[in-house]
Amino acid sequence: MEARQRLFRARAEALLADIKSLELNRSSWSDTQRLMTRWGKCGGSYGNCDPENCSYSIRIYHLPLVHPSFVFEEGPHIGARILELAGLRSAVVTAGFHVVHGVVTDKGFGVEVALPVNQWINPGGSFWVKDEVGSSYWPSLDVAFLEGAKLGQSNPFTIAKHPNRGFVQRRIRLEASFTPEESQEEQAALTDFHFDCITRWTPCTSRRELLPRAEEEFEAEGRE
Repeated sequence: MEARQRLFRARAEALLADIKSLELNRSSWSDTQRLMTRWGKCGGSYGNCDPENCSYSIRIYHLPLVHPSFVFEEGPHIGARILELAGLRSAVVTAGFHVVHGVVTDKGFGVEVALPVNQWINPGGSFWVKDEVGSSYWPSLDVAFLEGAKLGQSNPFTIAKHPNRGFVQRRIRLEASFTPEESQEEQAALTDFHFDCITRWTPCTSRRELLPRAEEEFEAEGRE
């Protein structure tokens, strides 16, 4: 299982590299075909998929037995705690892109890593995984980036300050979005996922450890 976890991390890093290799408004349908062939077992499209219009997504899971949904009825049990002591944890990576008229128009990538079992608790003091009306949060660190022609739901203040990048939190997921006009340095920082959160012995406990620059700027905007 340790070996599979490290293999999962290597696949996650390879998928990120493939997504980053796509250039908006330049990469062609044939470029995306190579990605579809490589990740076909984990990918799929929404509706019809052809050079005129195709939305393609890729999702890879690791250790679903440790994911909160597996113990939704019982709450955290001894099996999840034992796996955690061995440095094993649930994780998911997602990626996607959109092709219109034969060229890539937007793309994205995300990582979700389970928090330690002792943090599977909601603000009210009960377990996140307990079936409660109105409870829709999961005890994990969840970050992603999106690159497109327009920023994803940023407010006027942040757009005025940083016209080519923005941040939004959707439940527990922090999304960093930017346009192709953003500087290469900023793009590199906003896509610098720390995959050691998947394989390190002690689990990460904050989004800052998973995607530092995005969380740092998001918190700074909140203070302002």
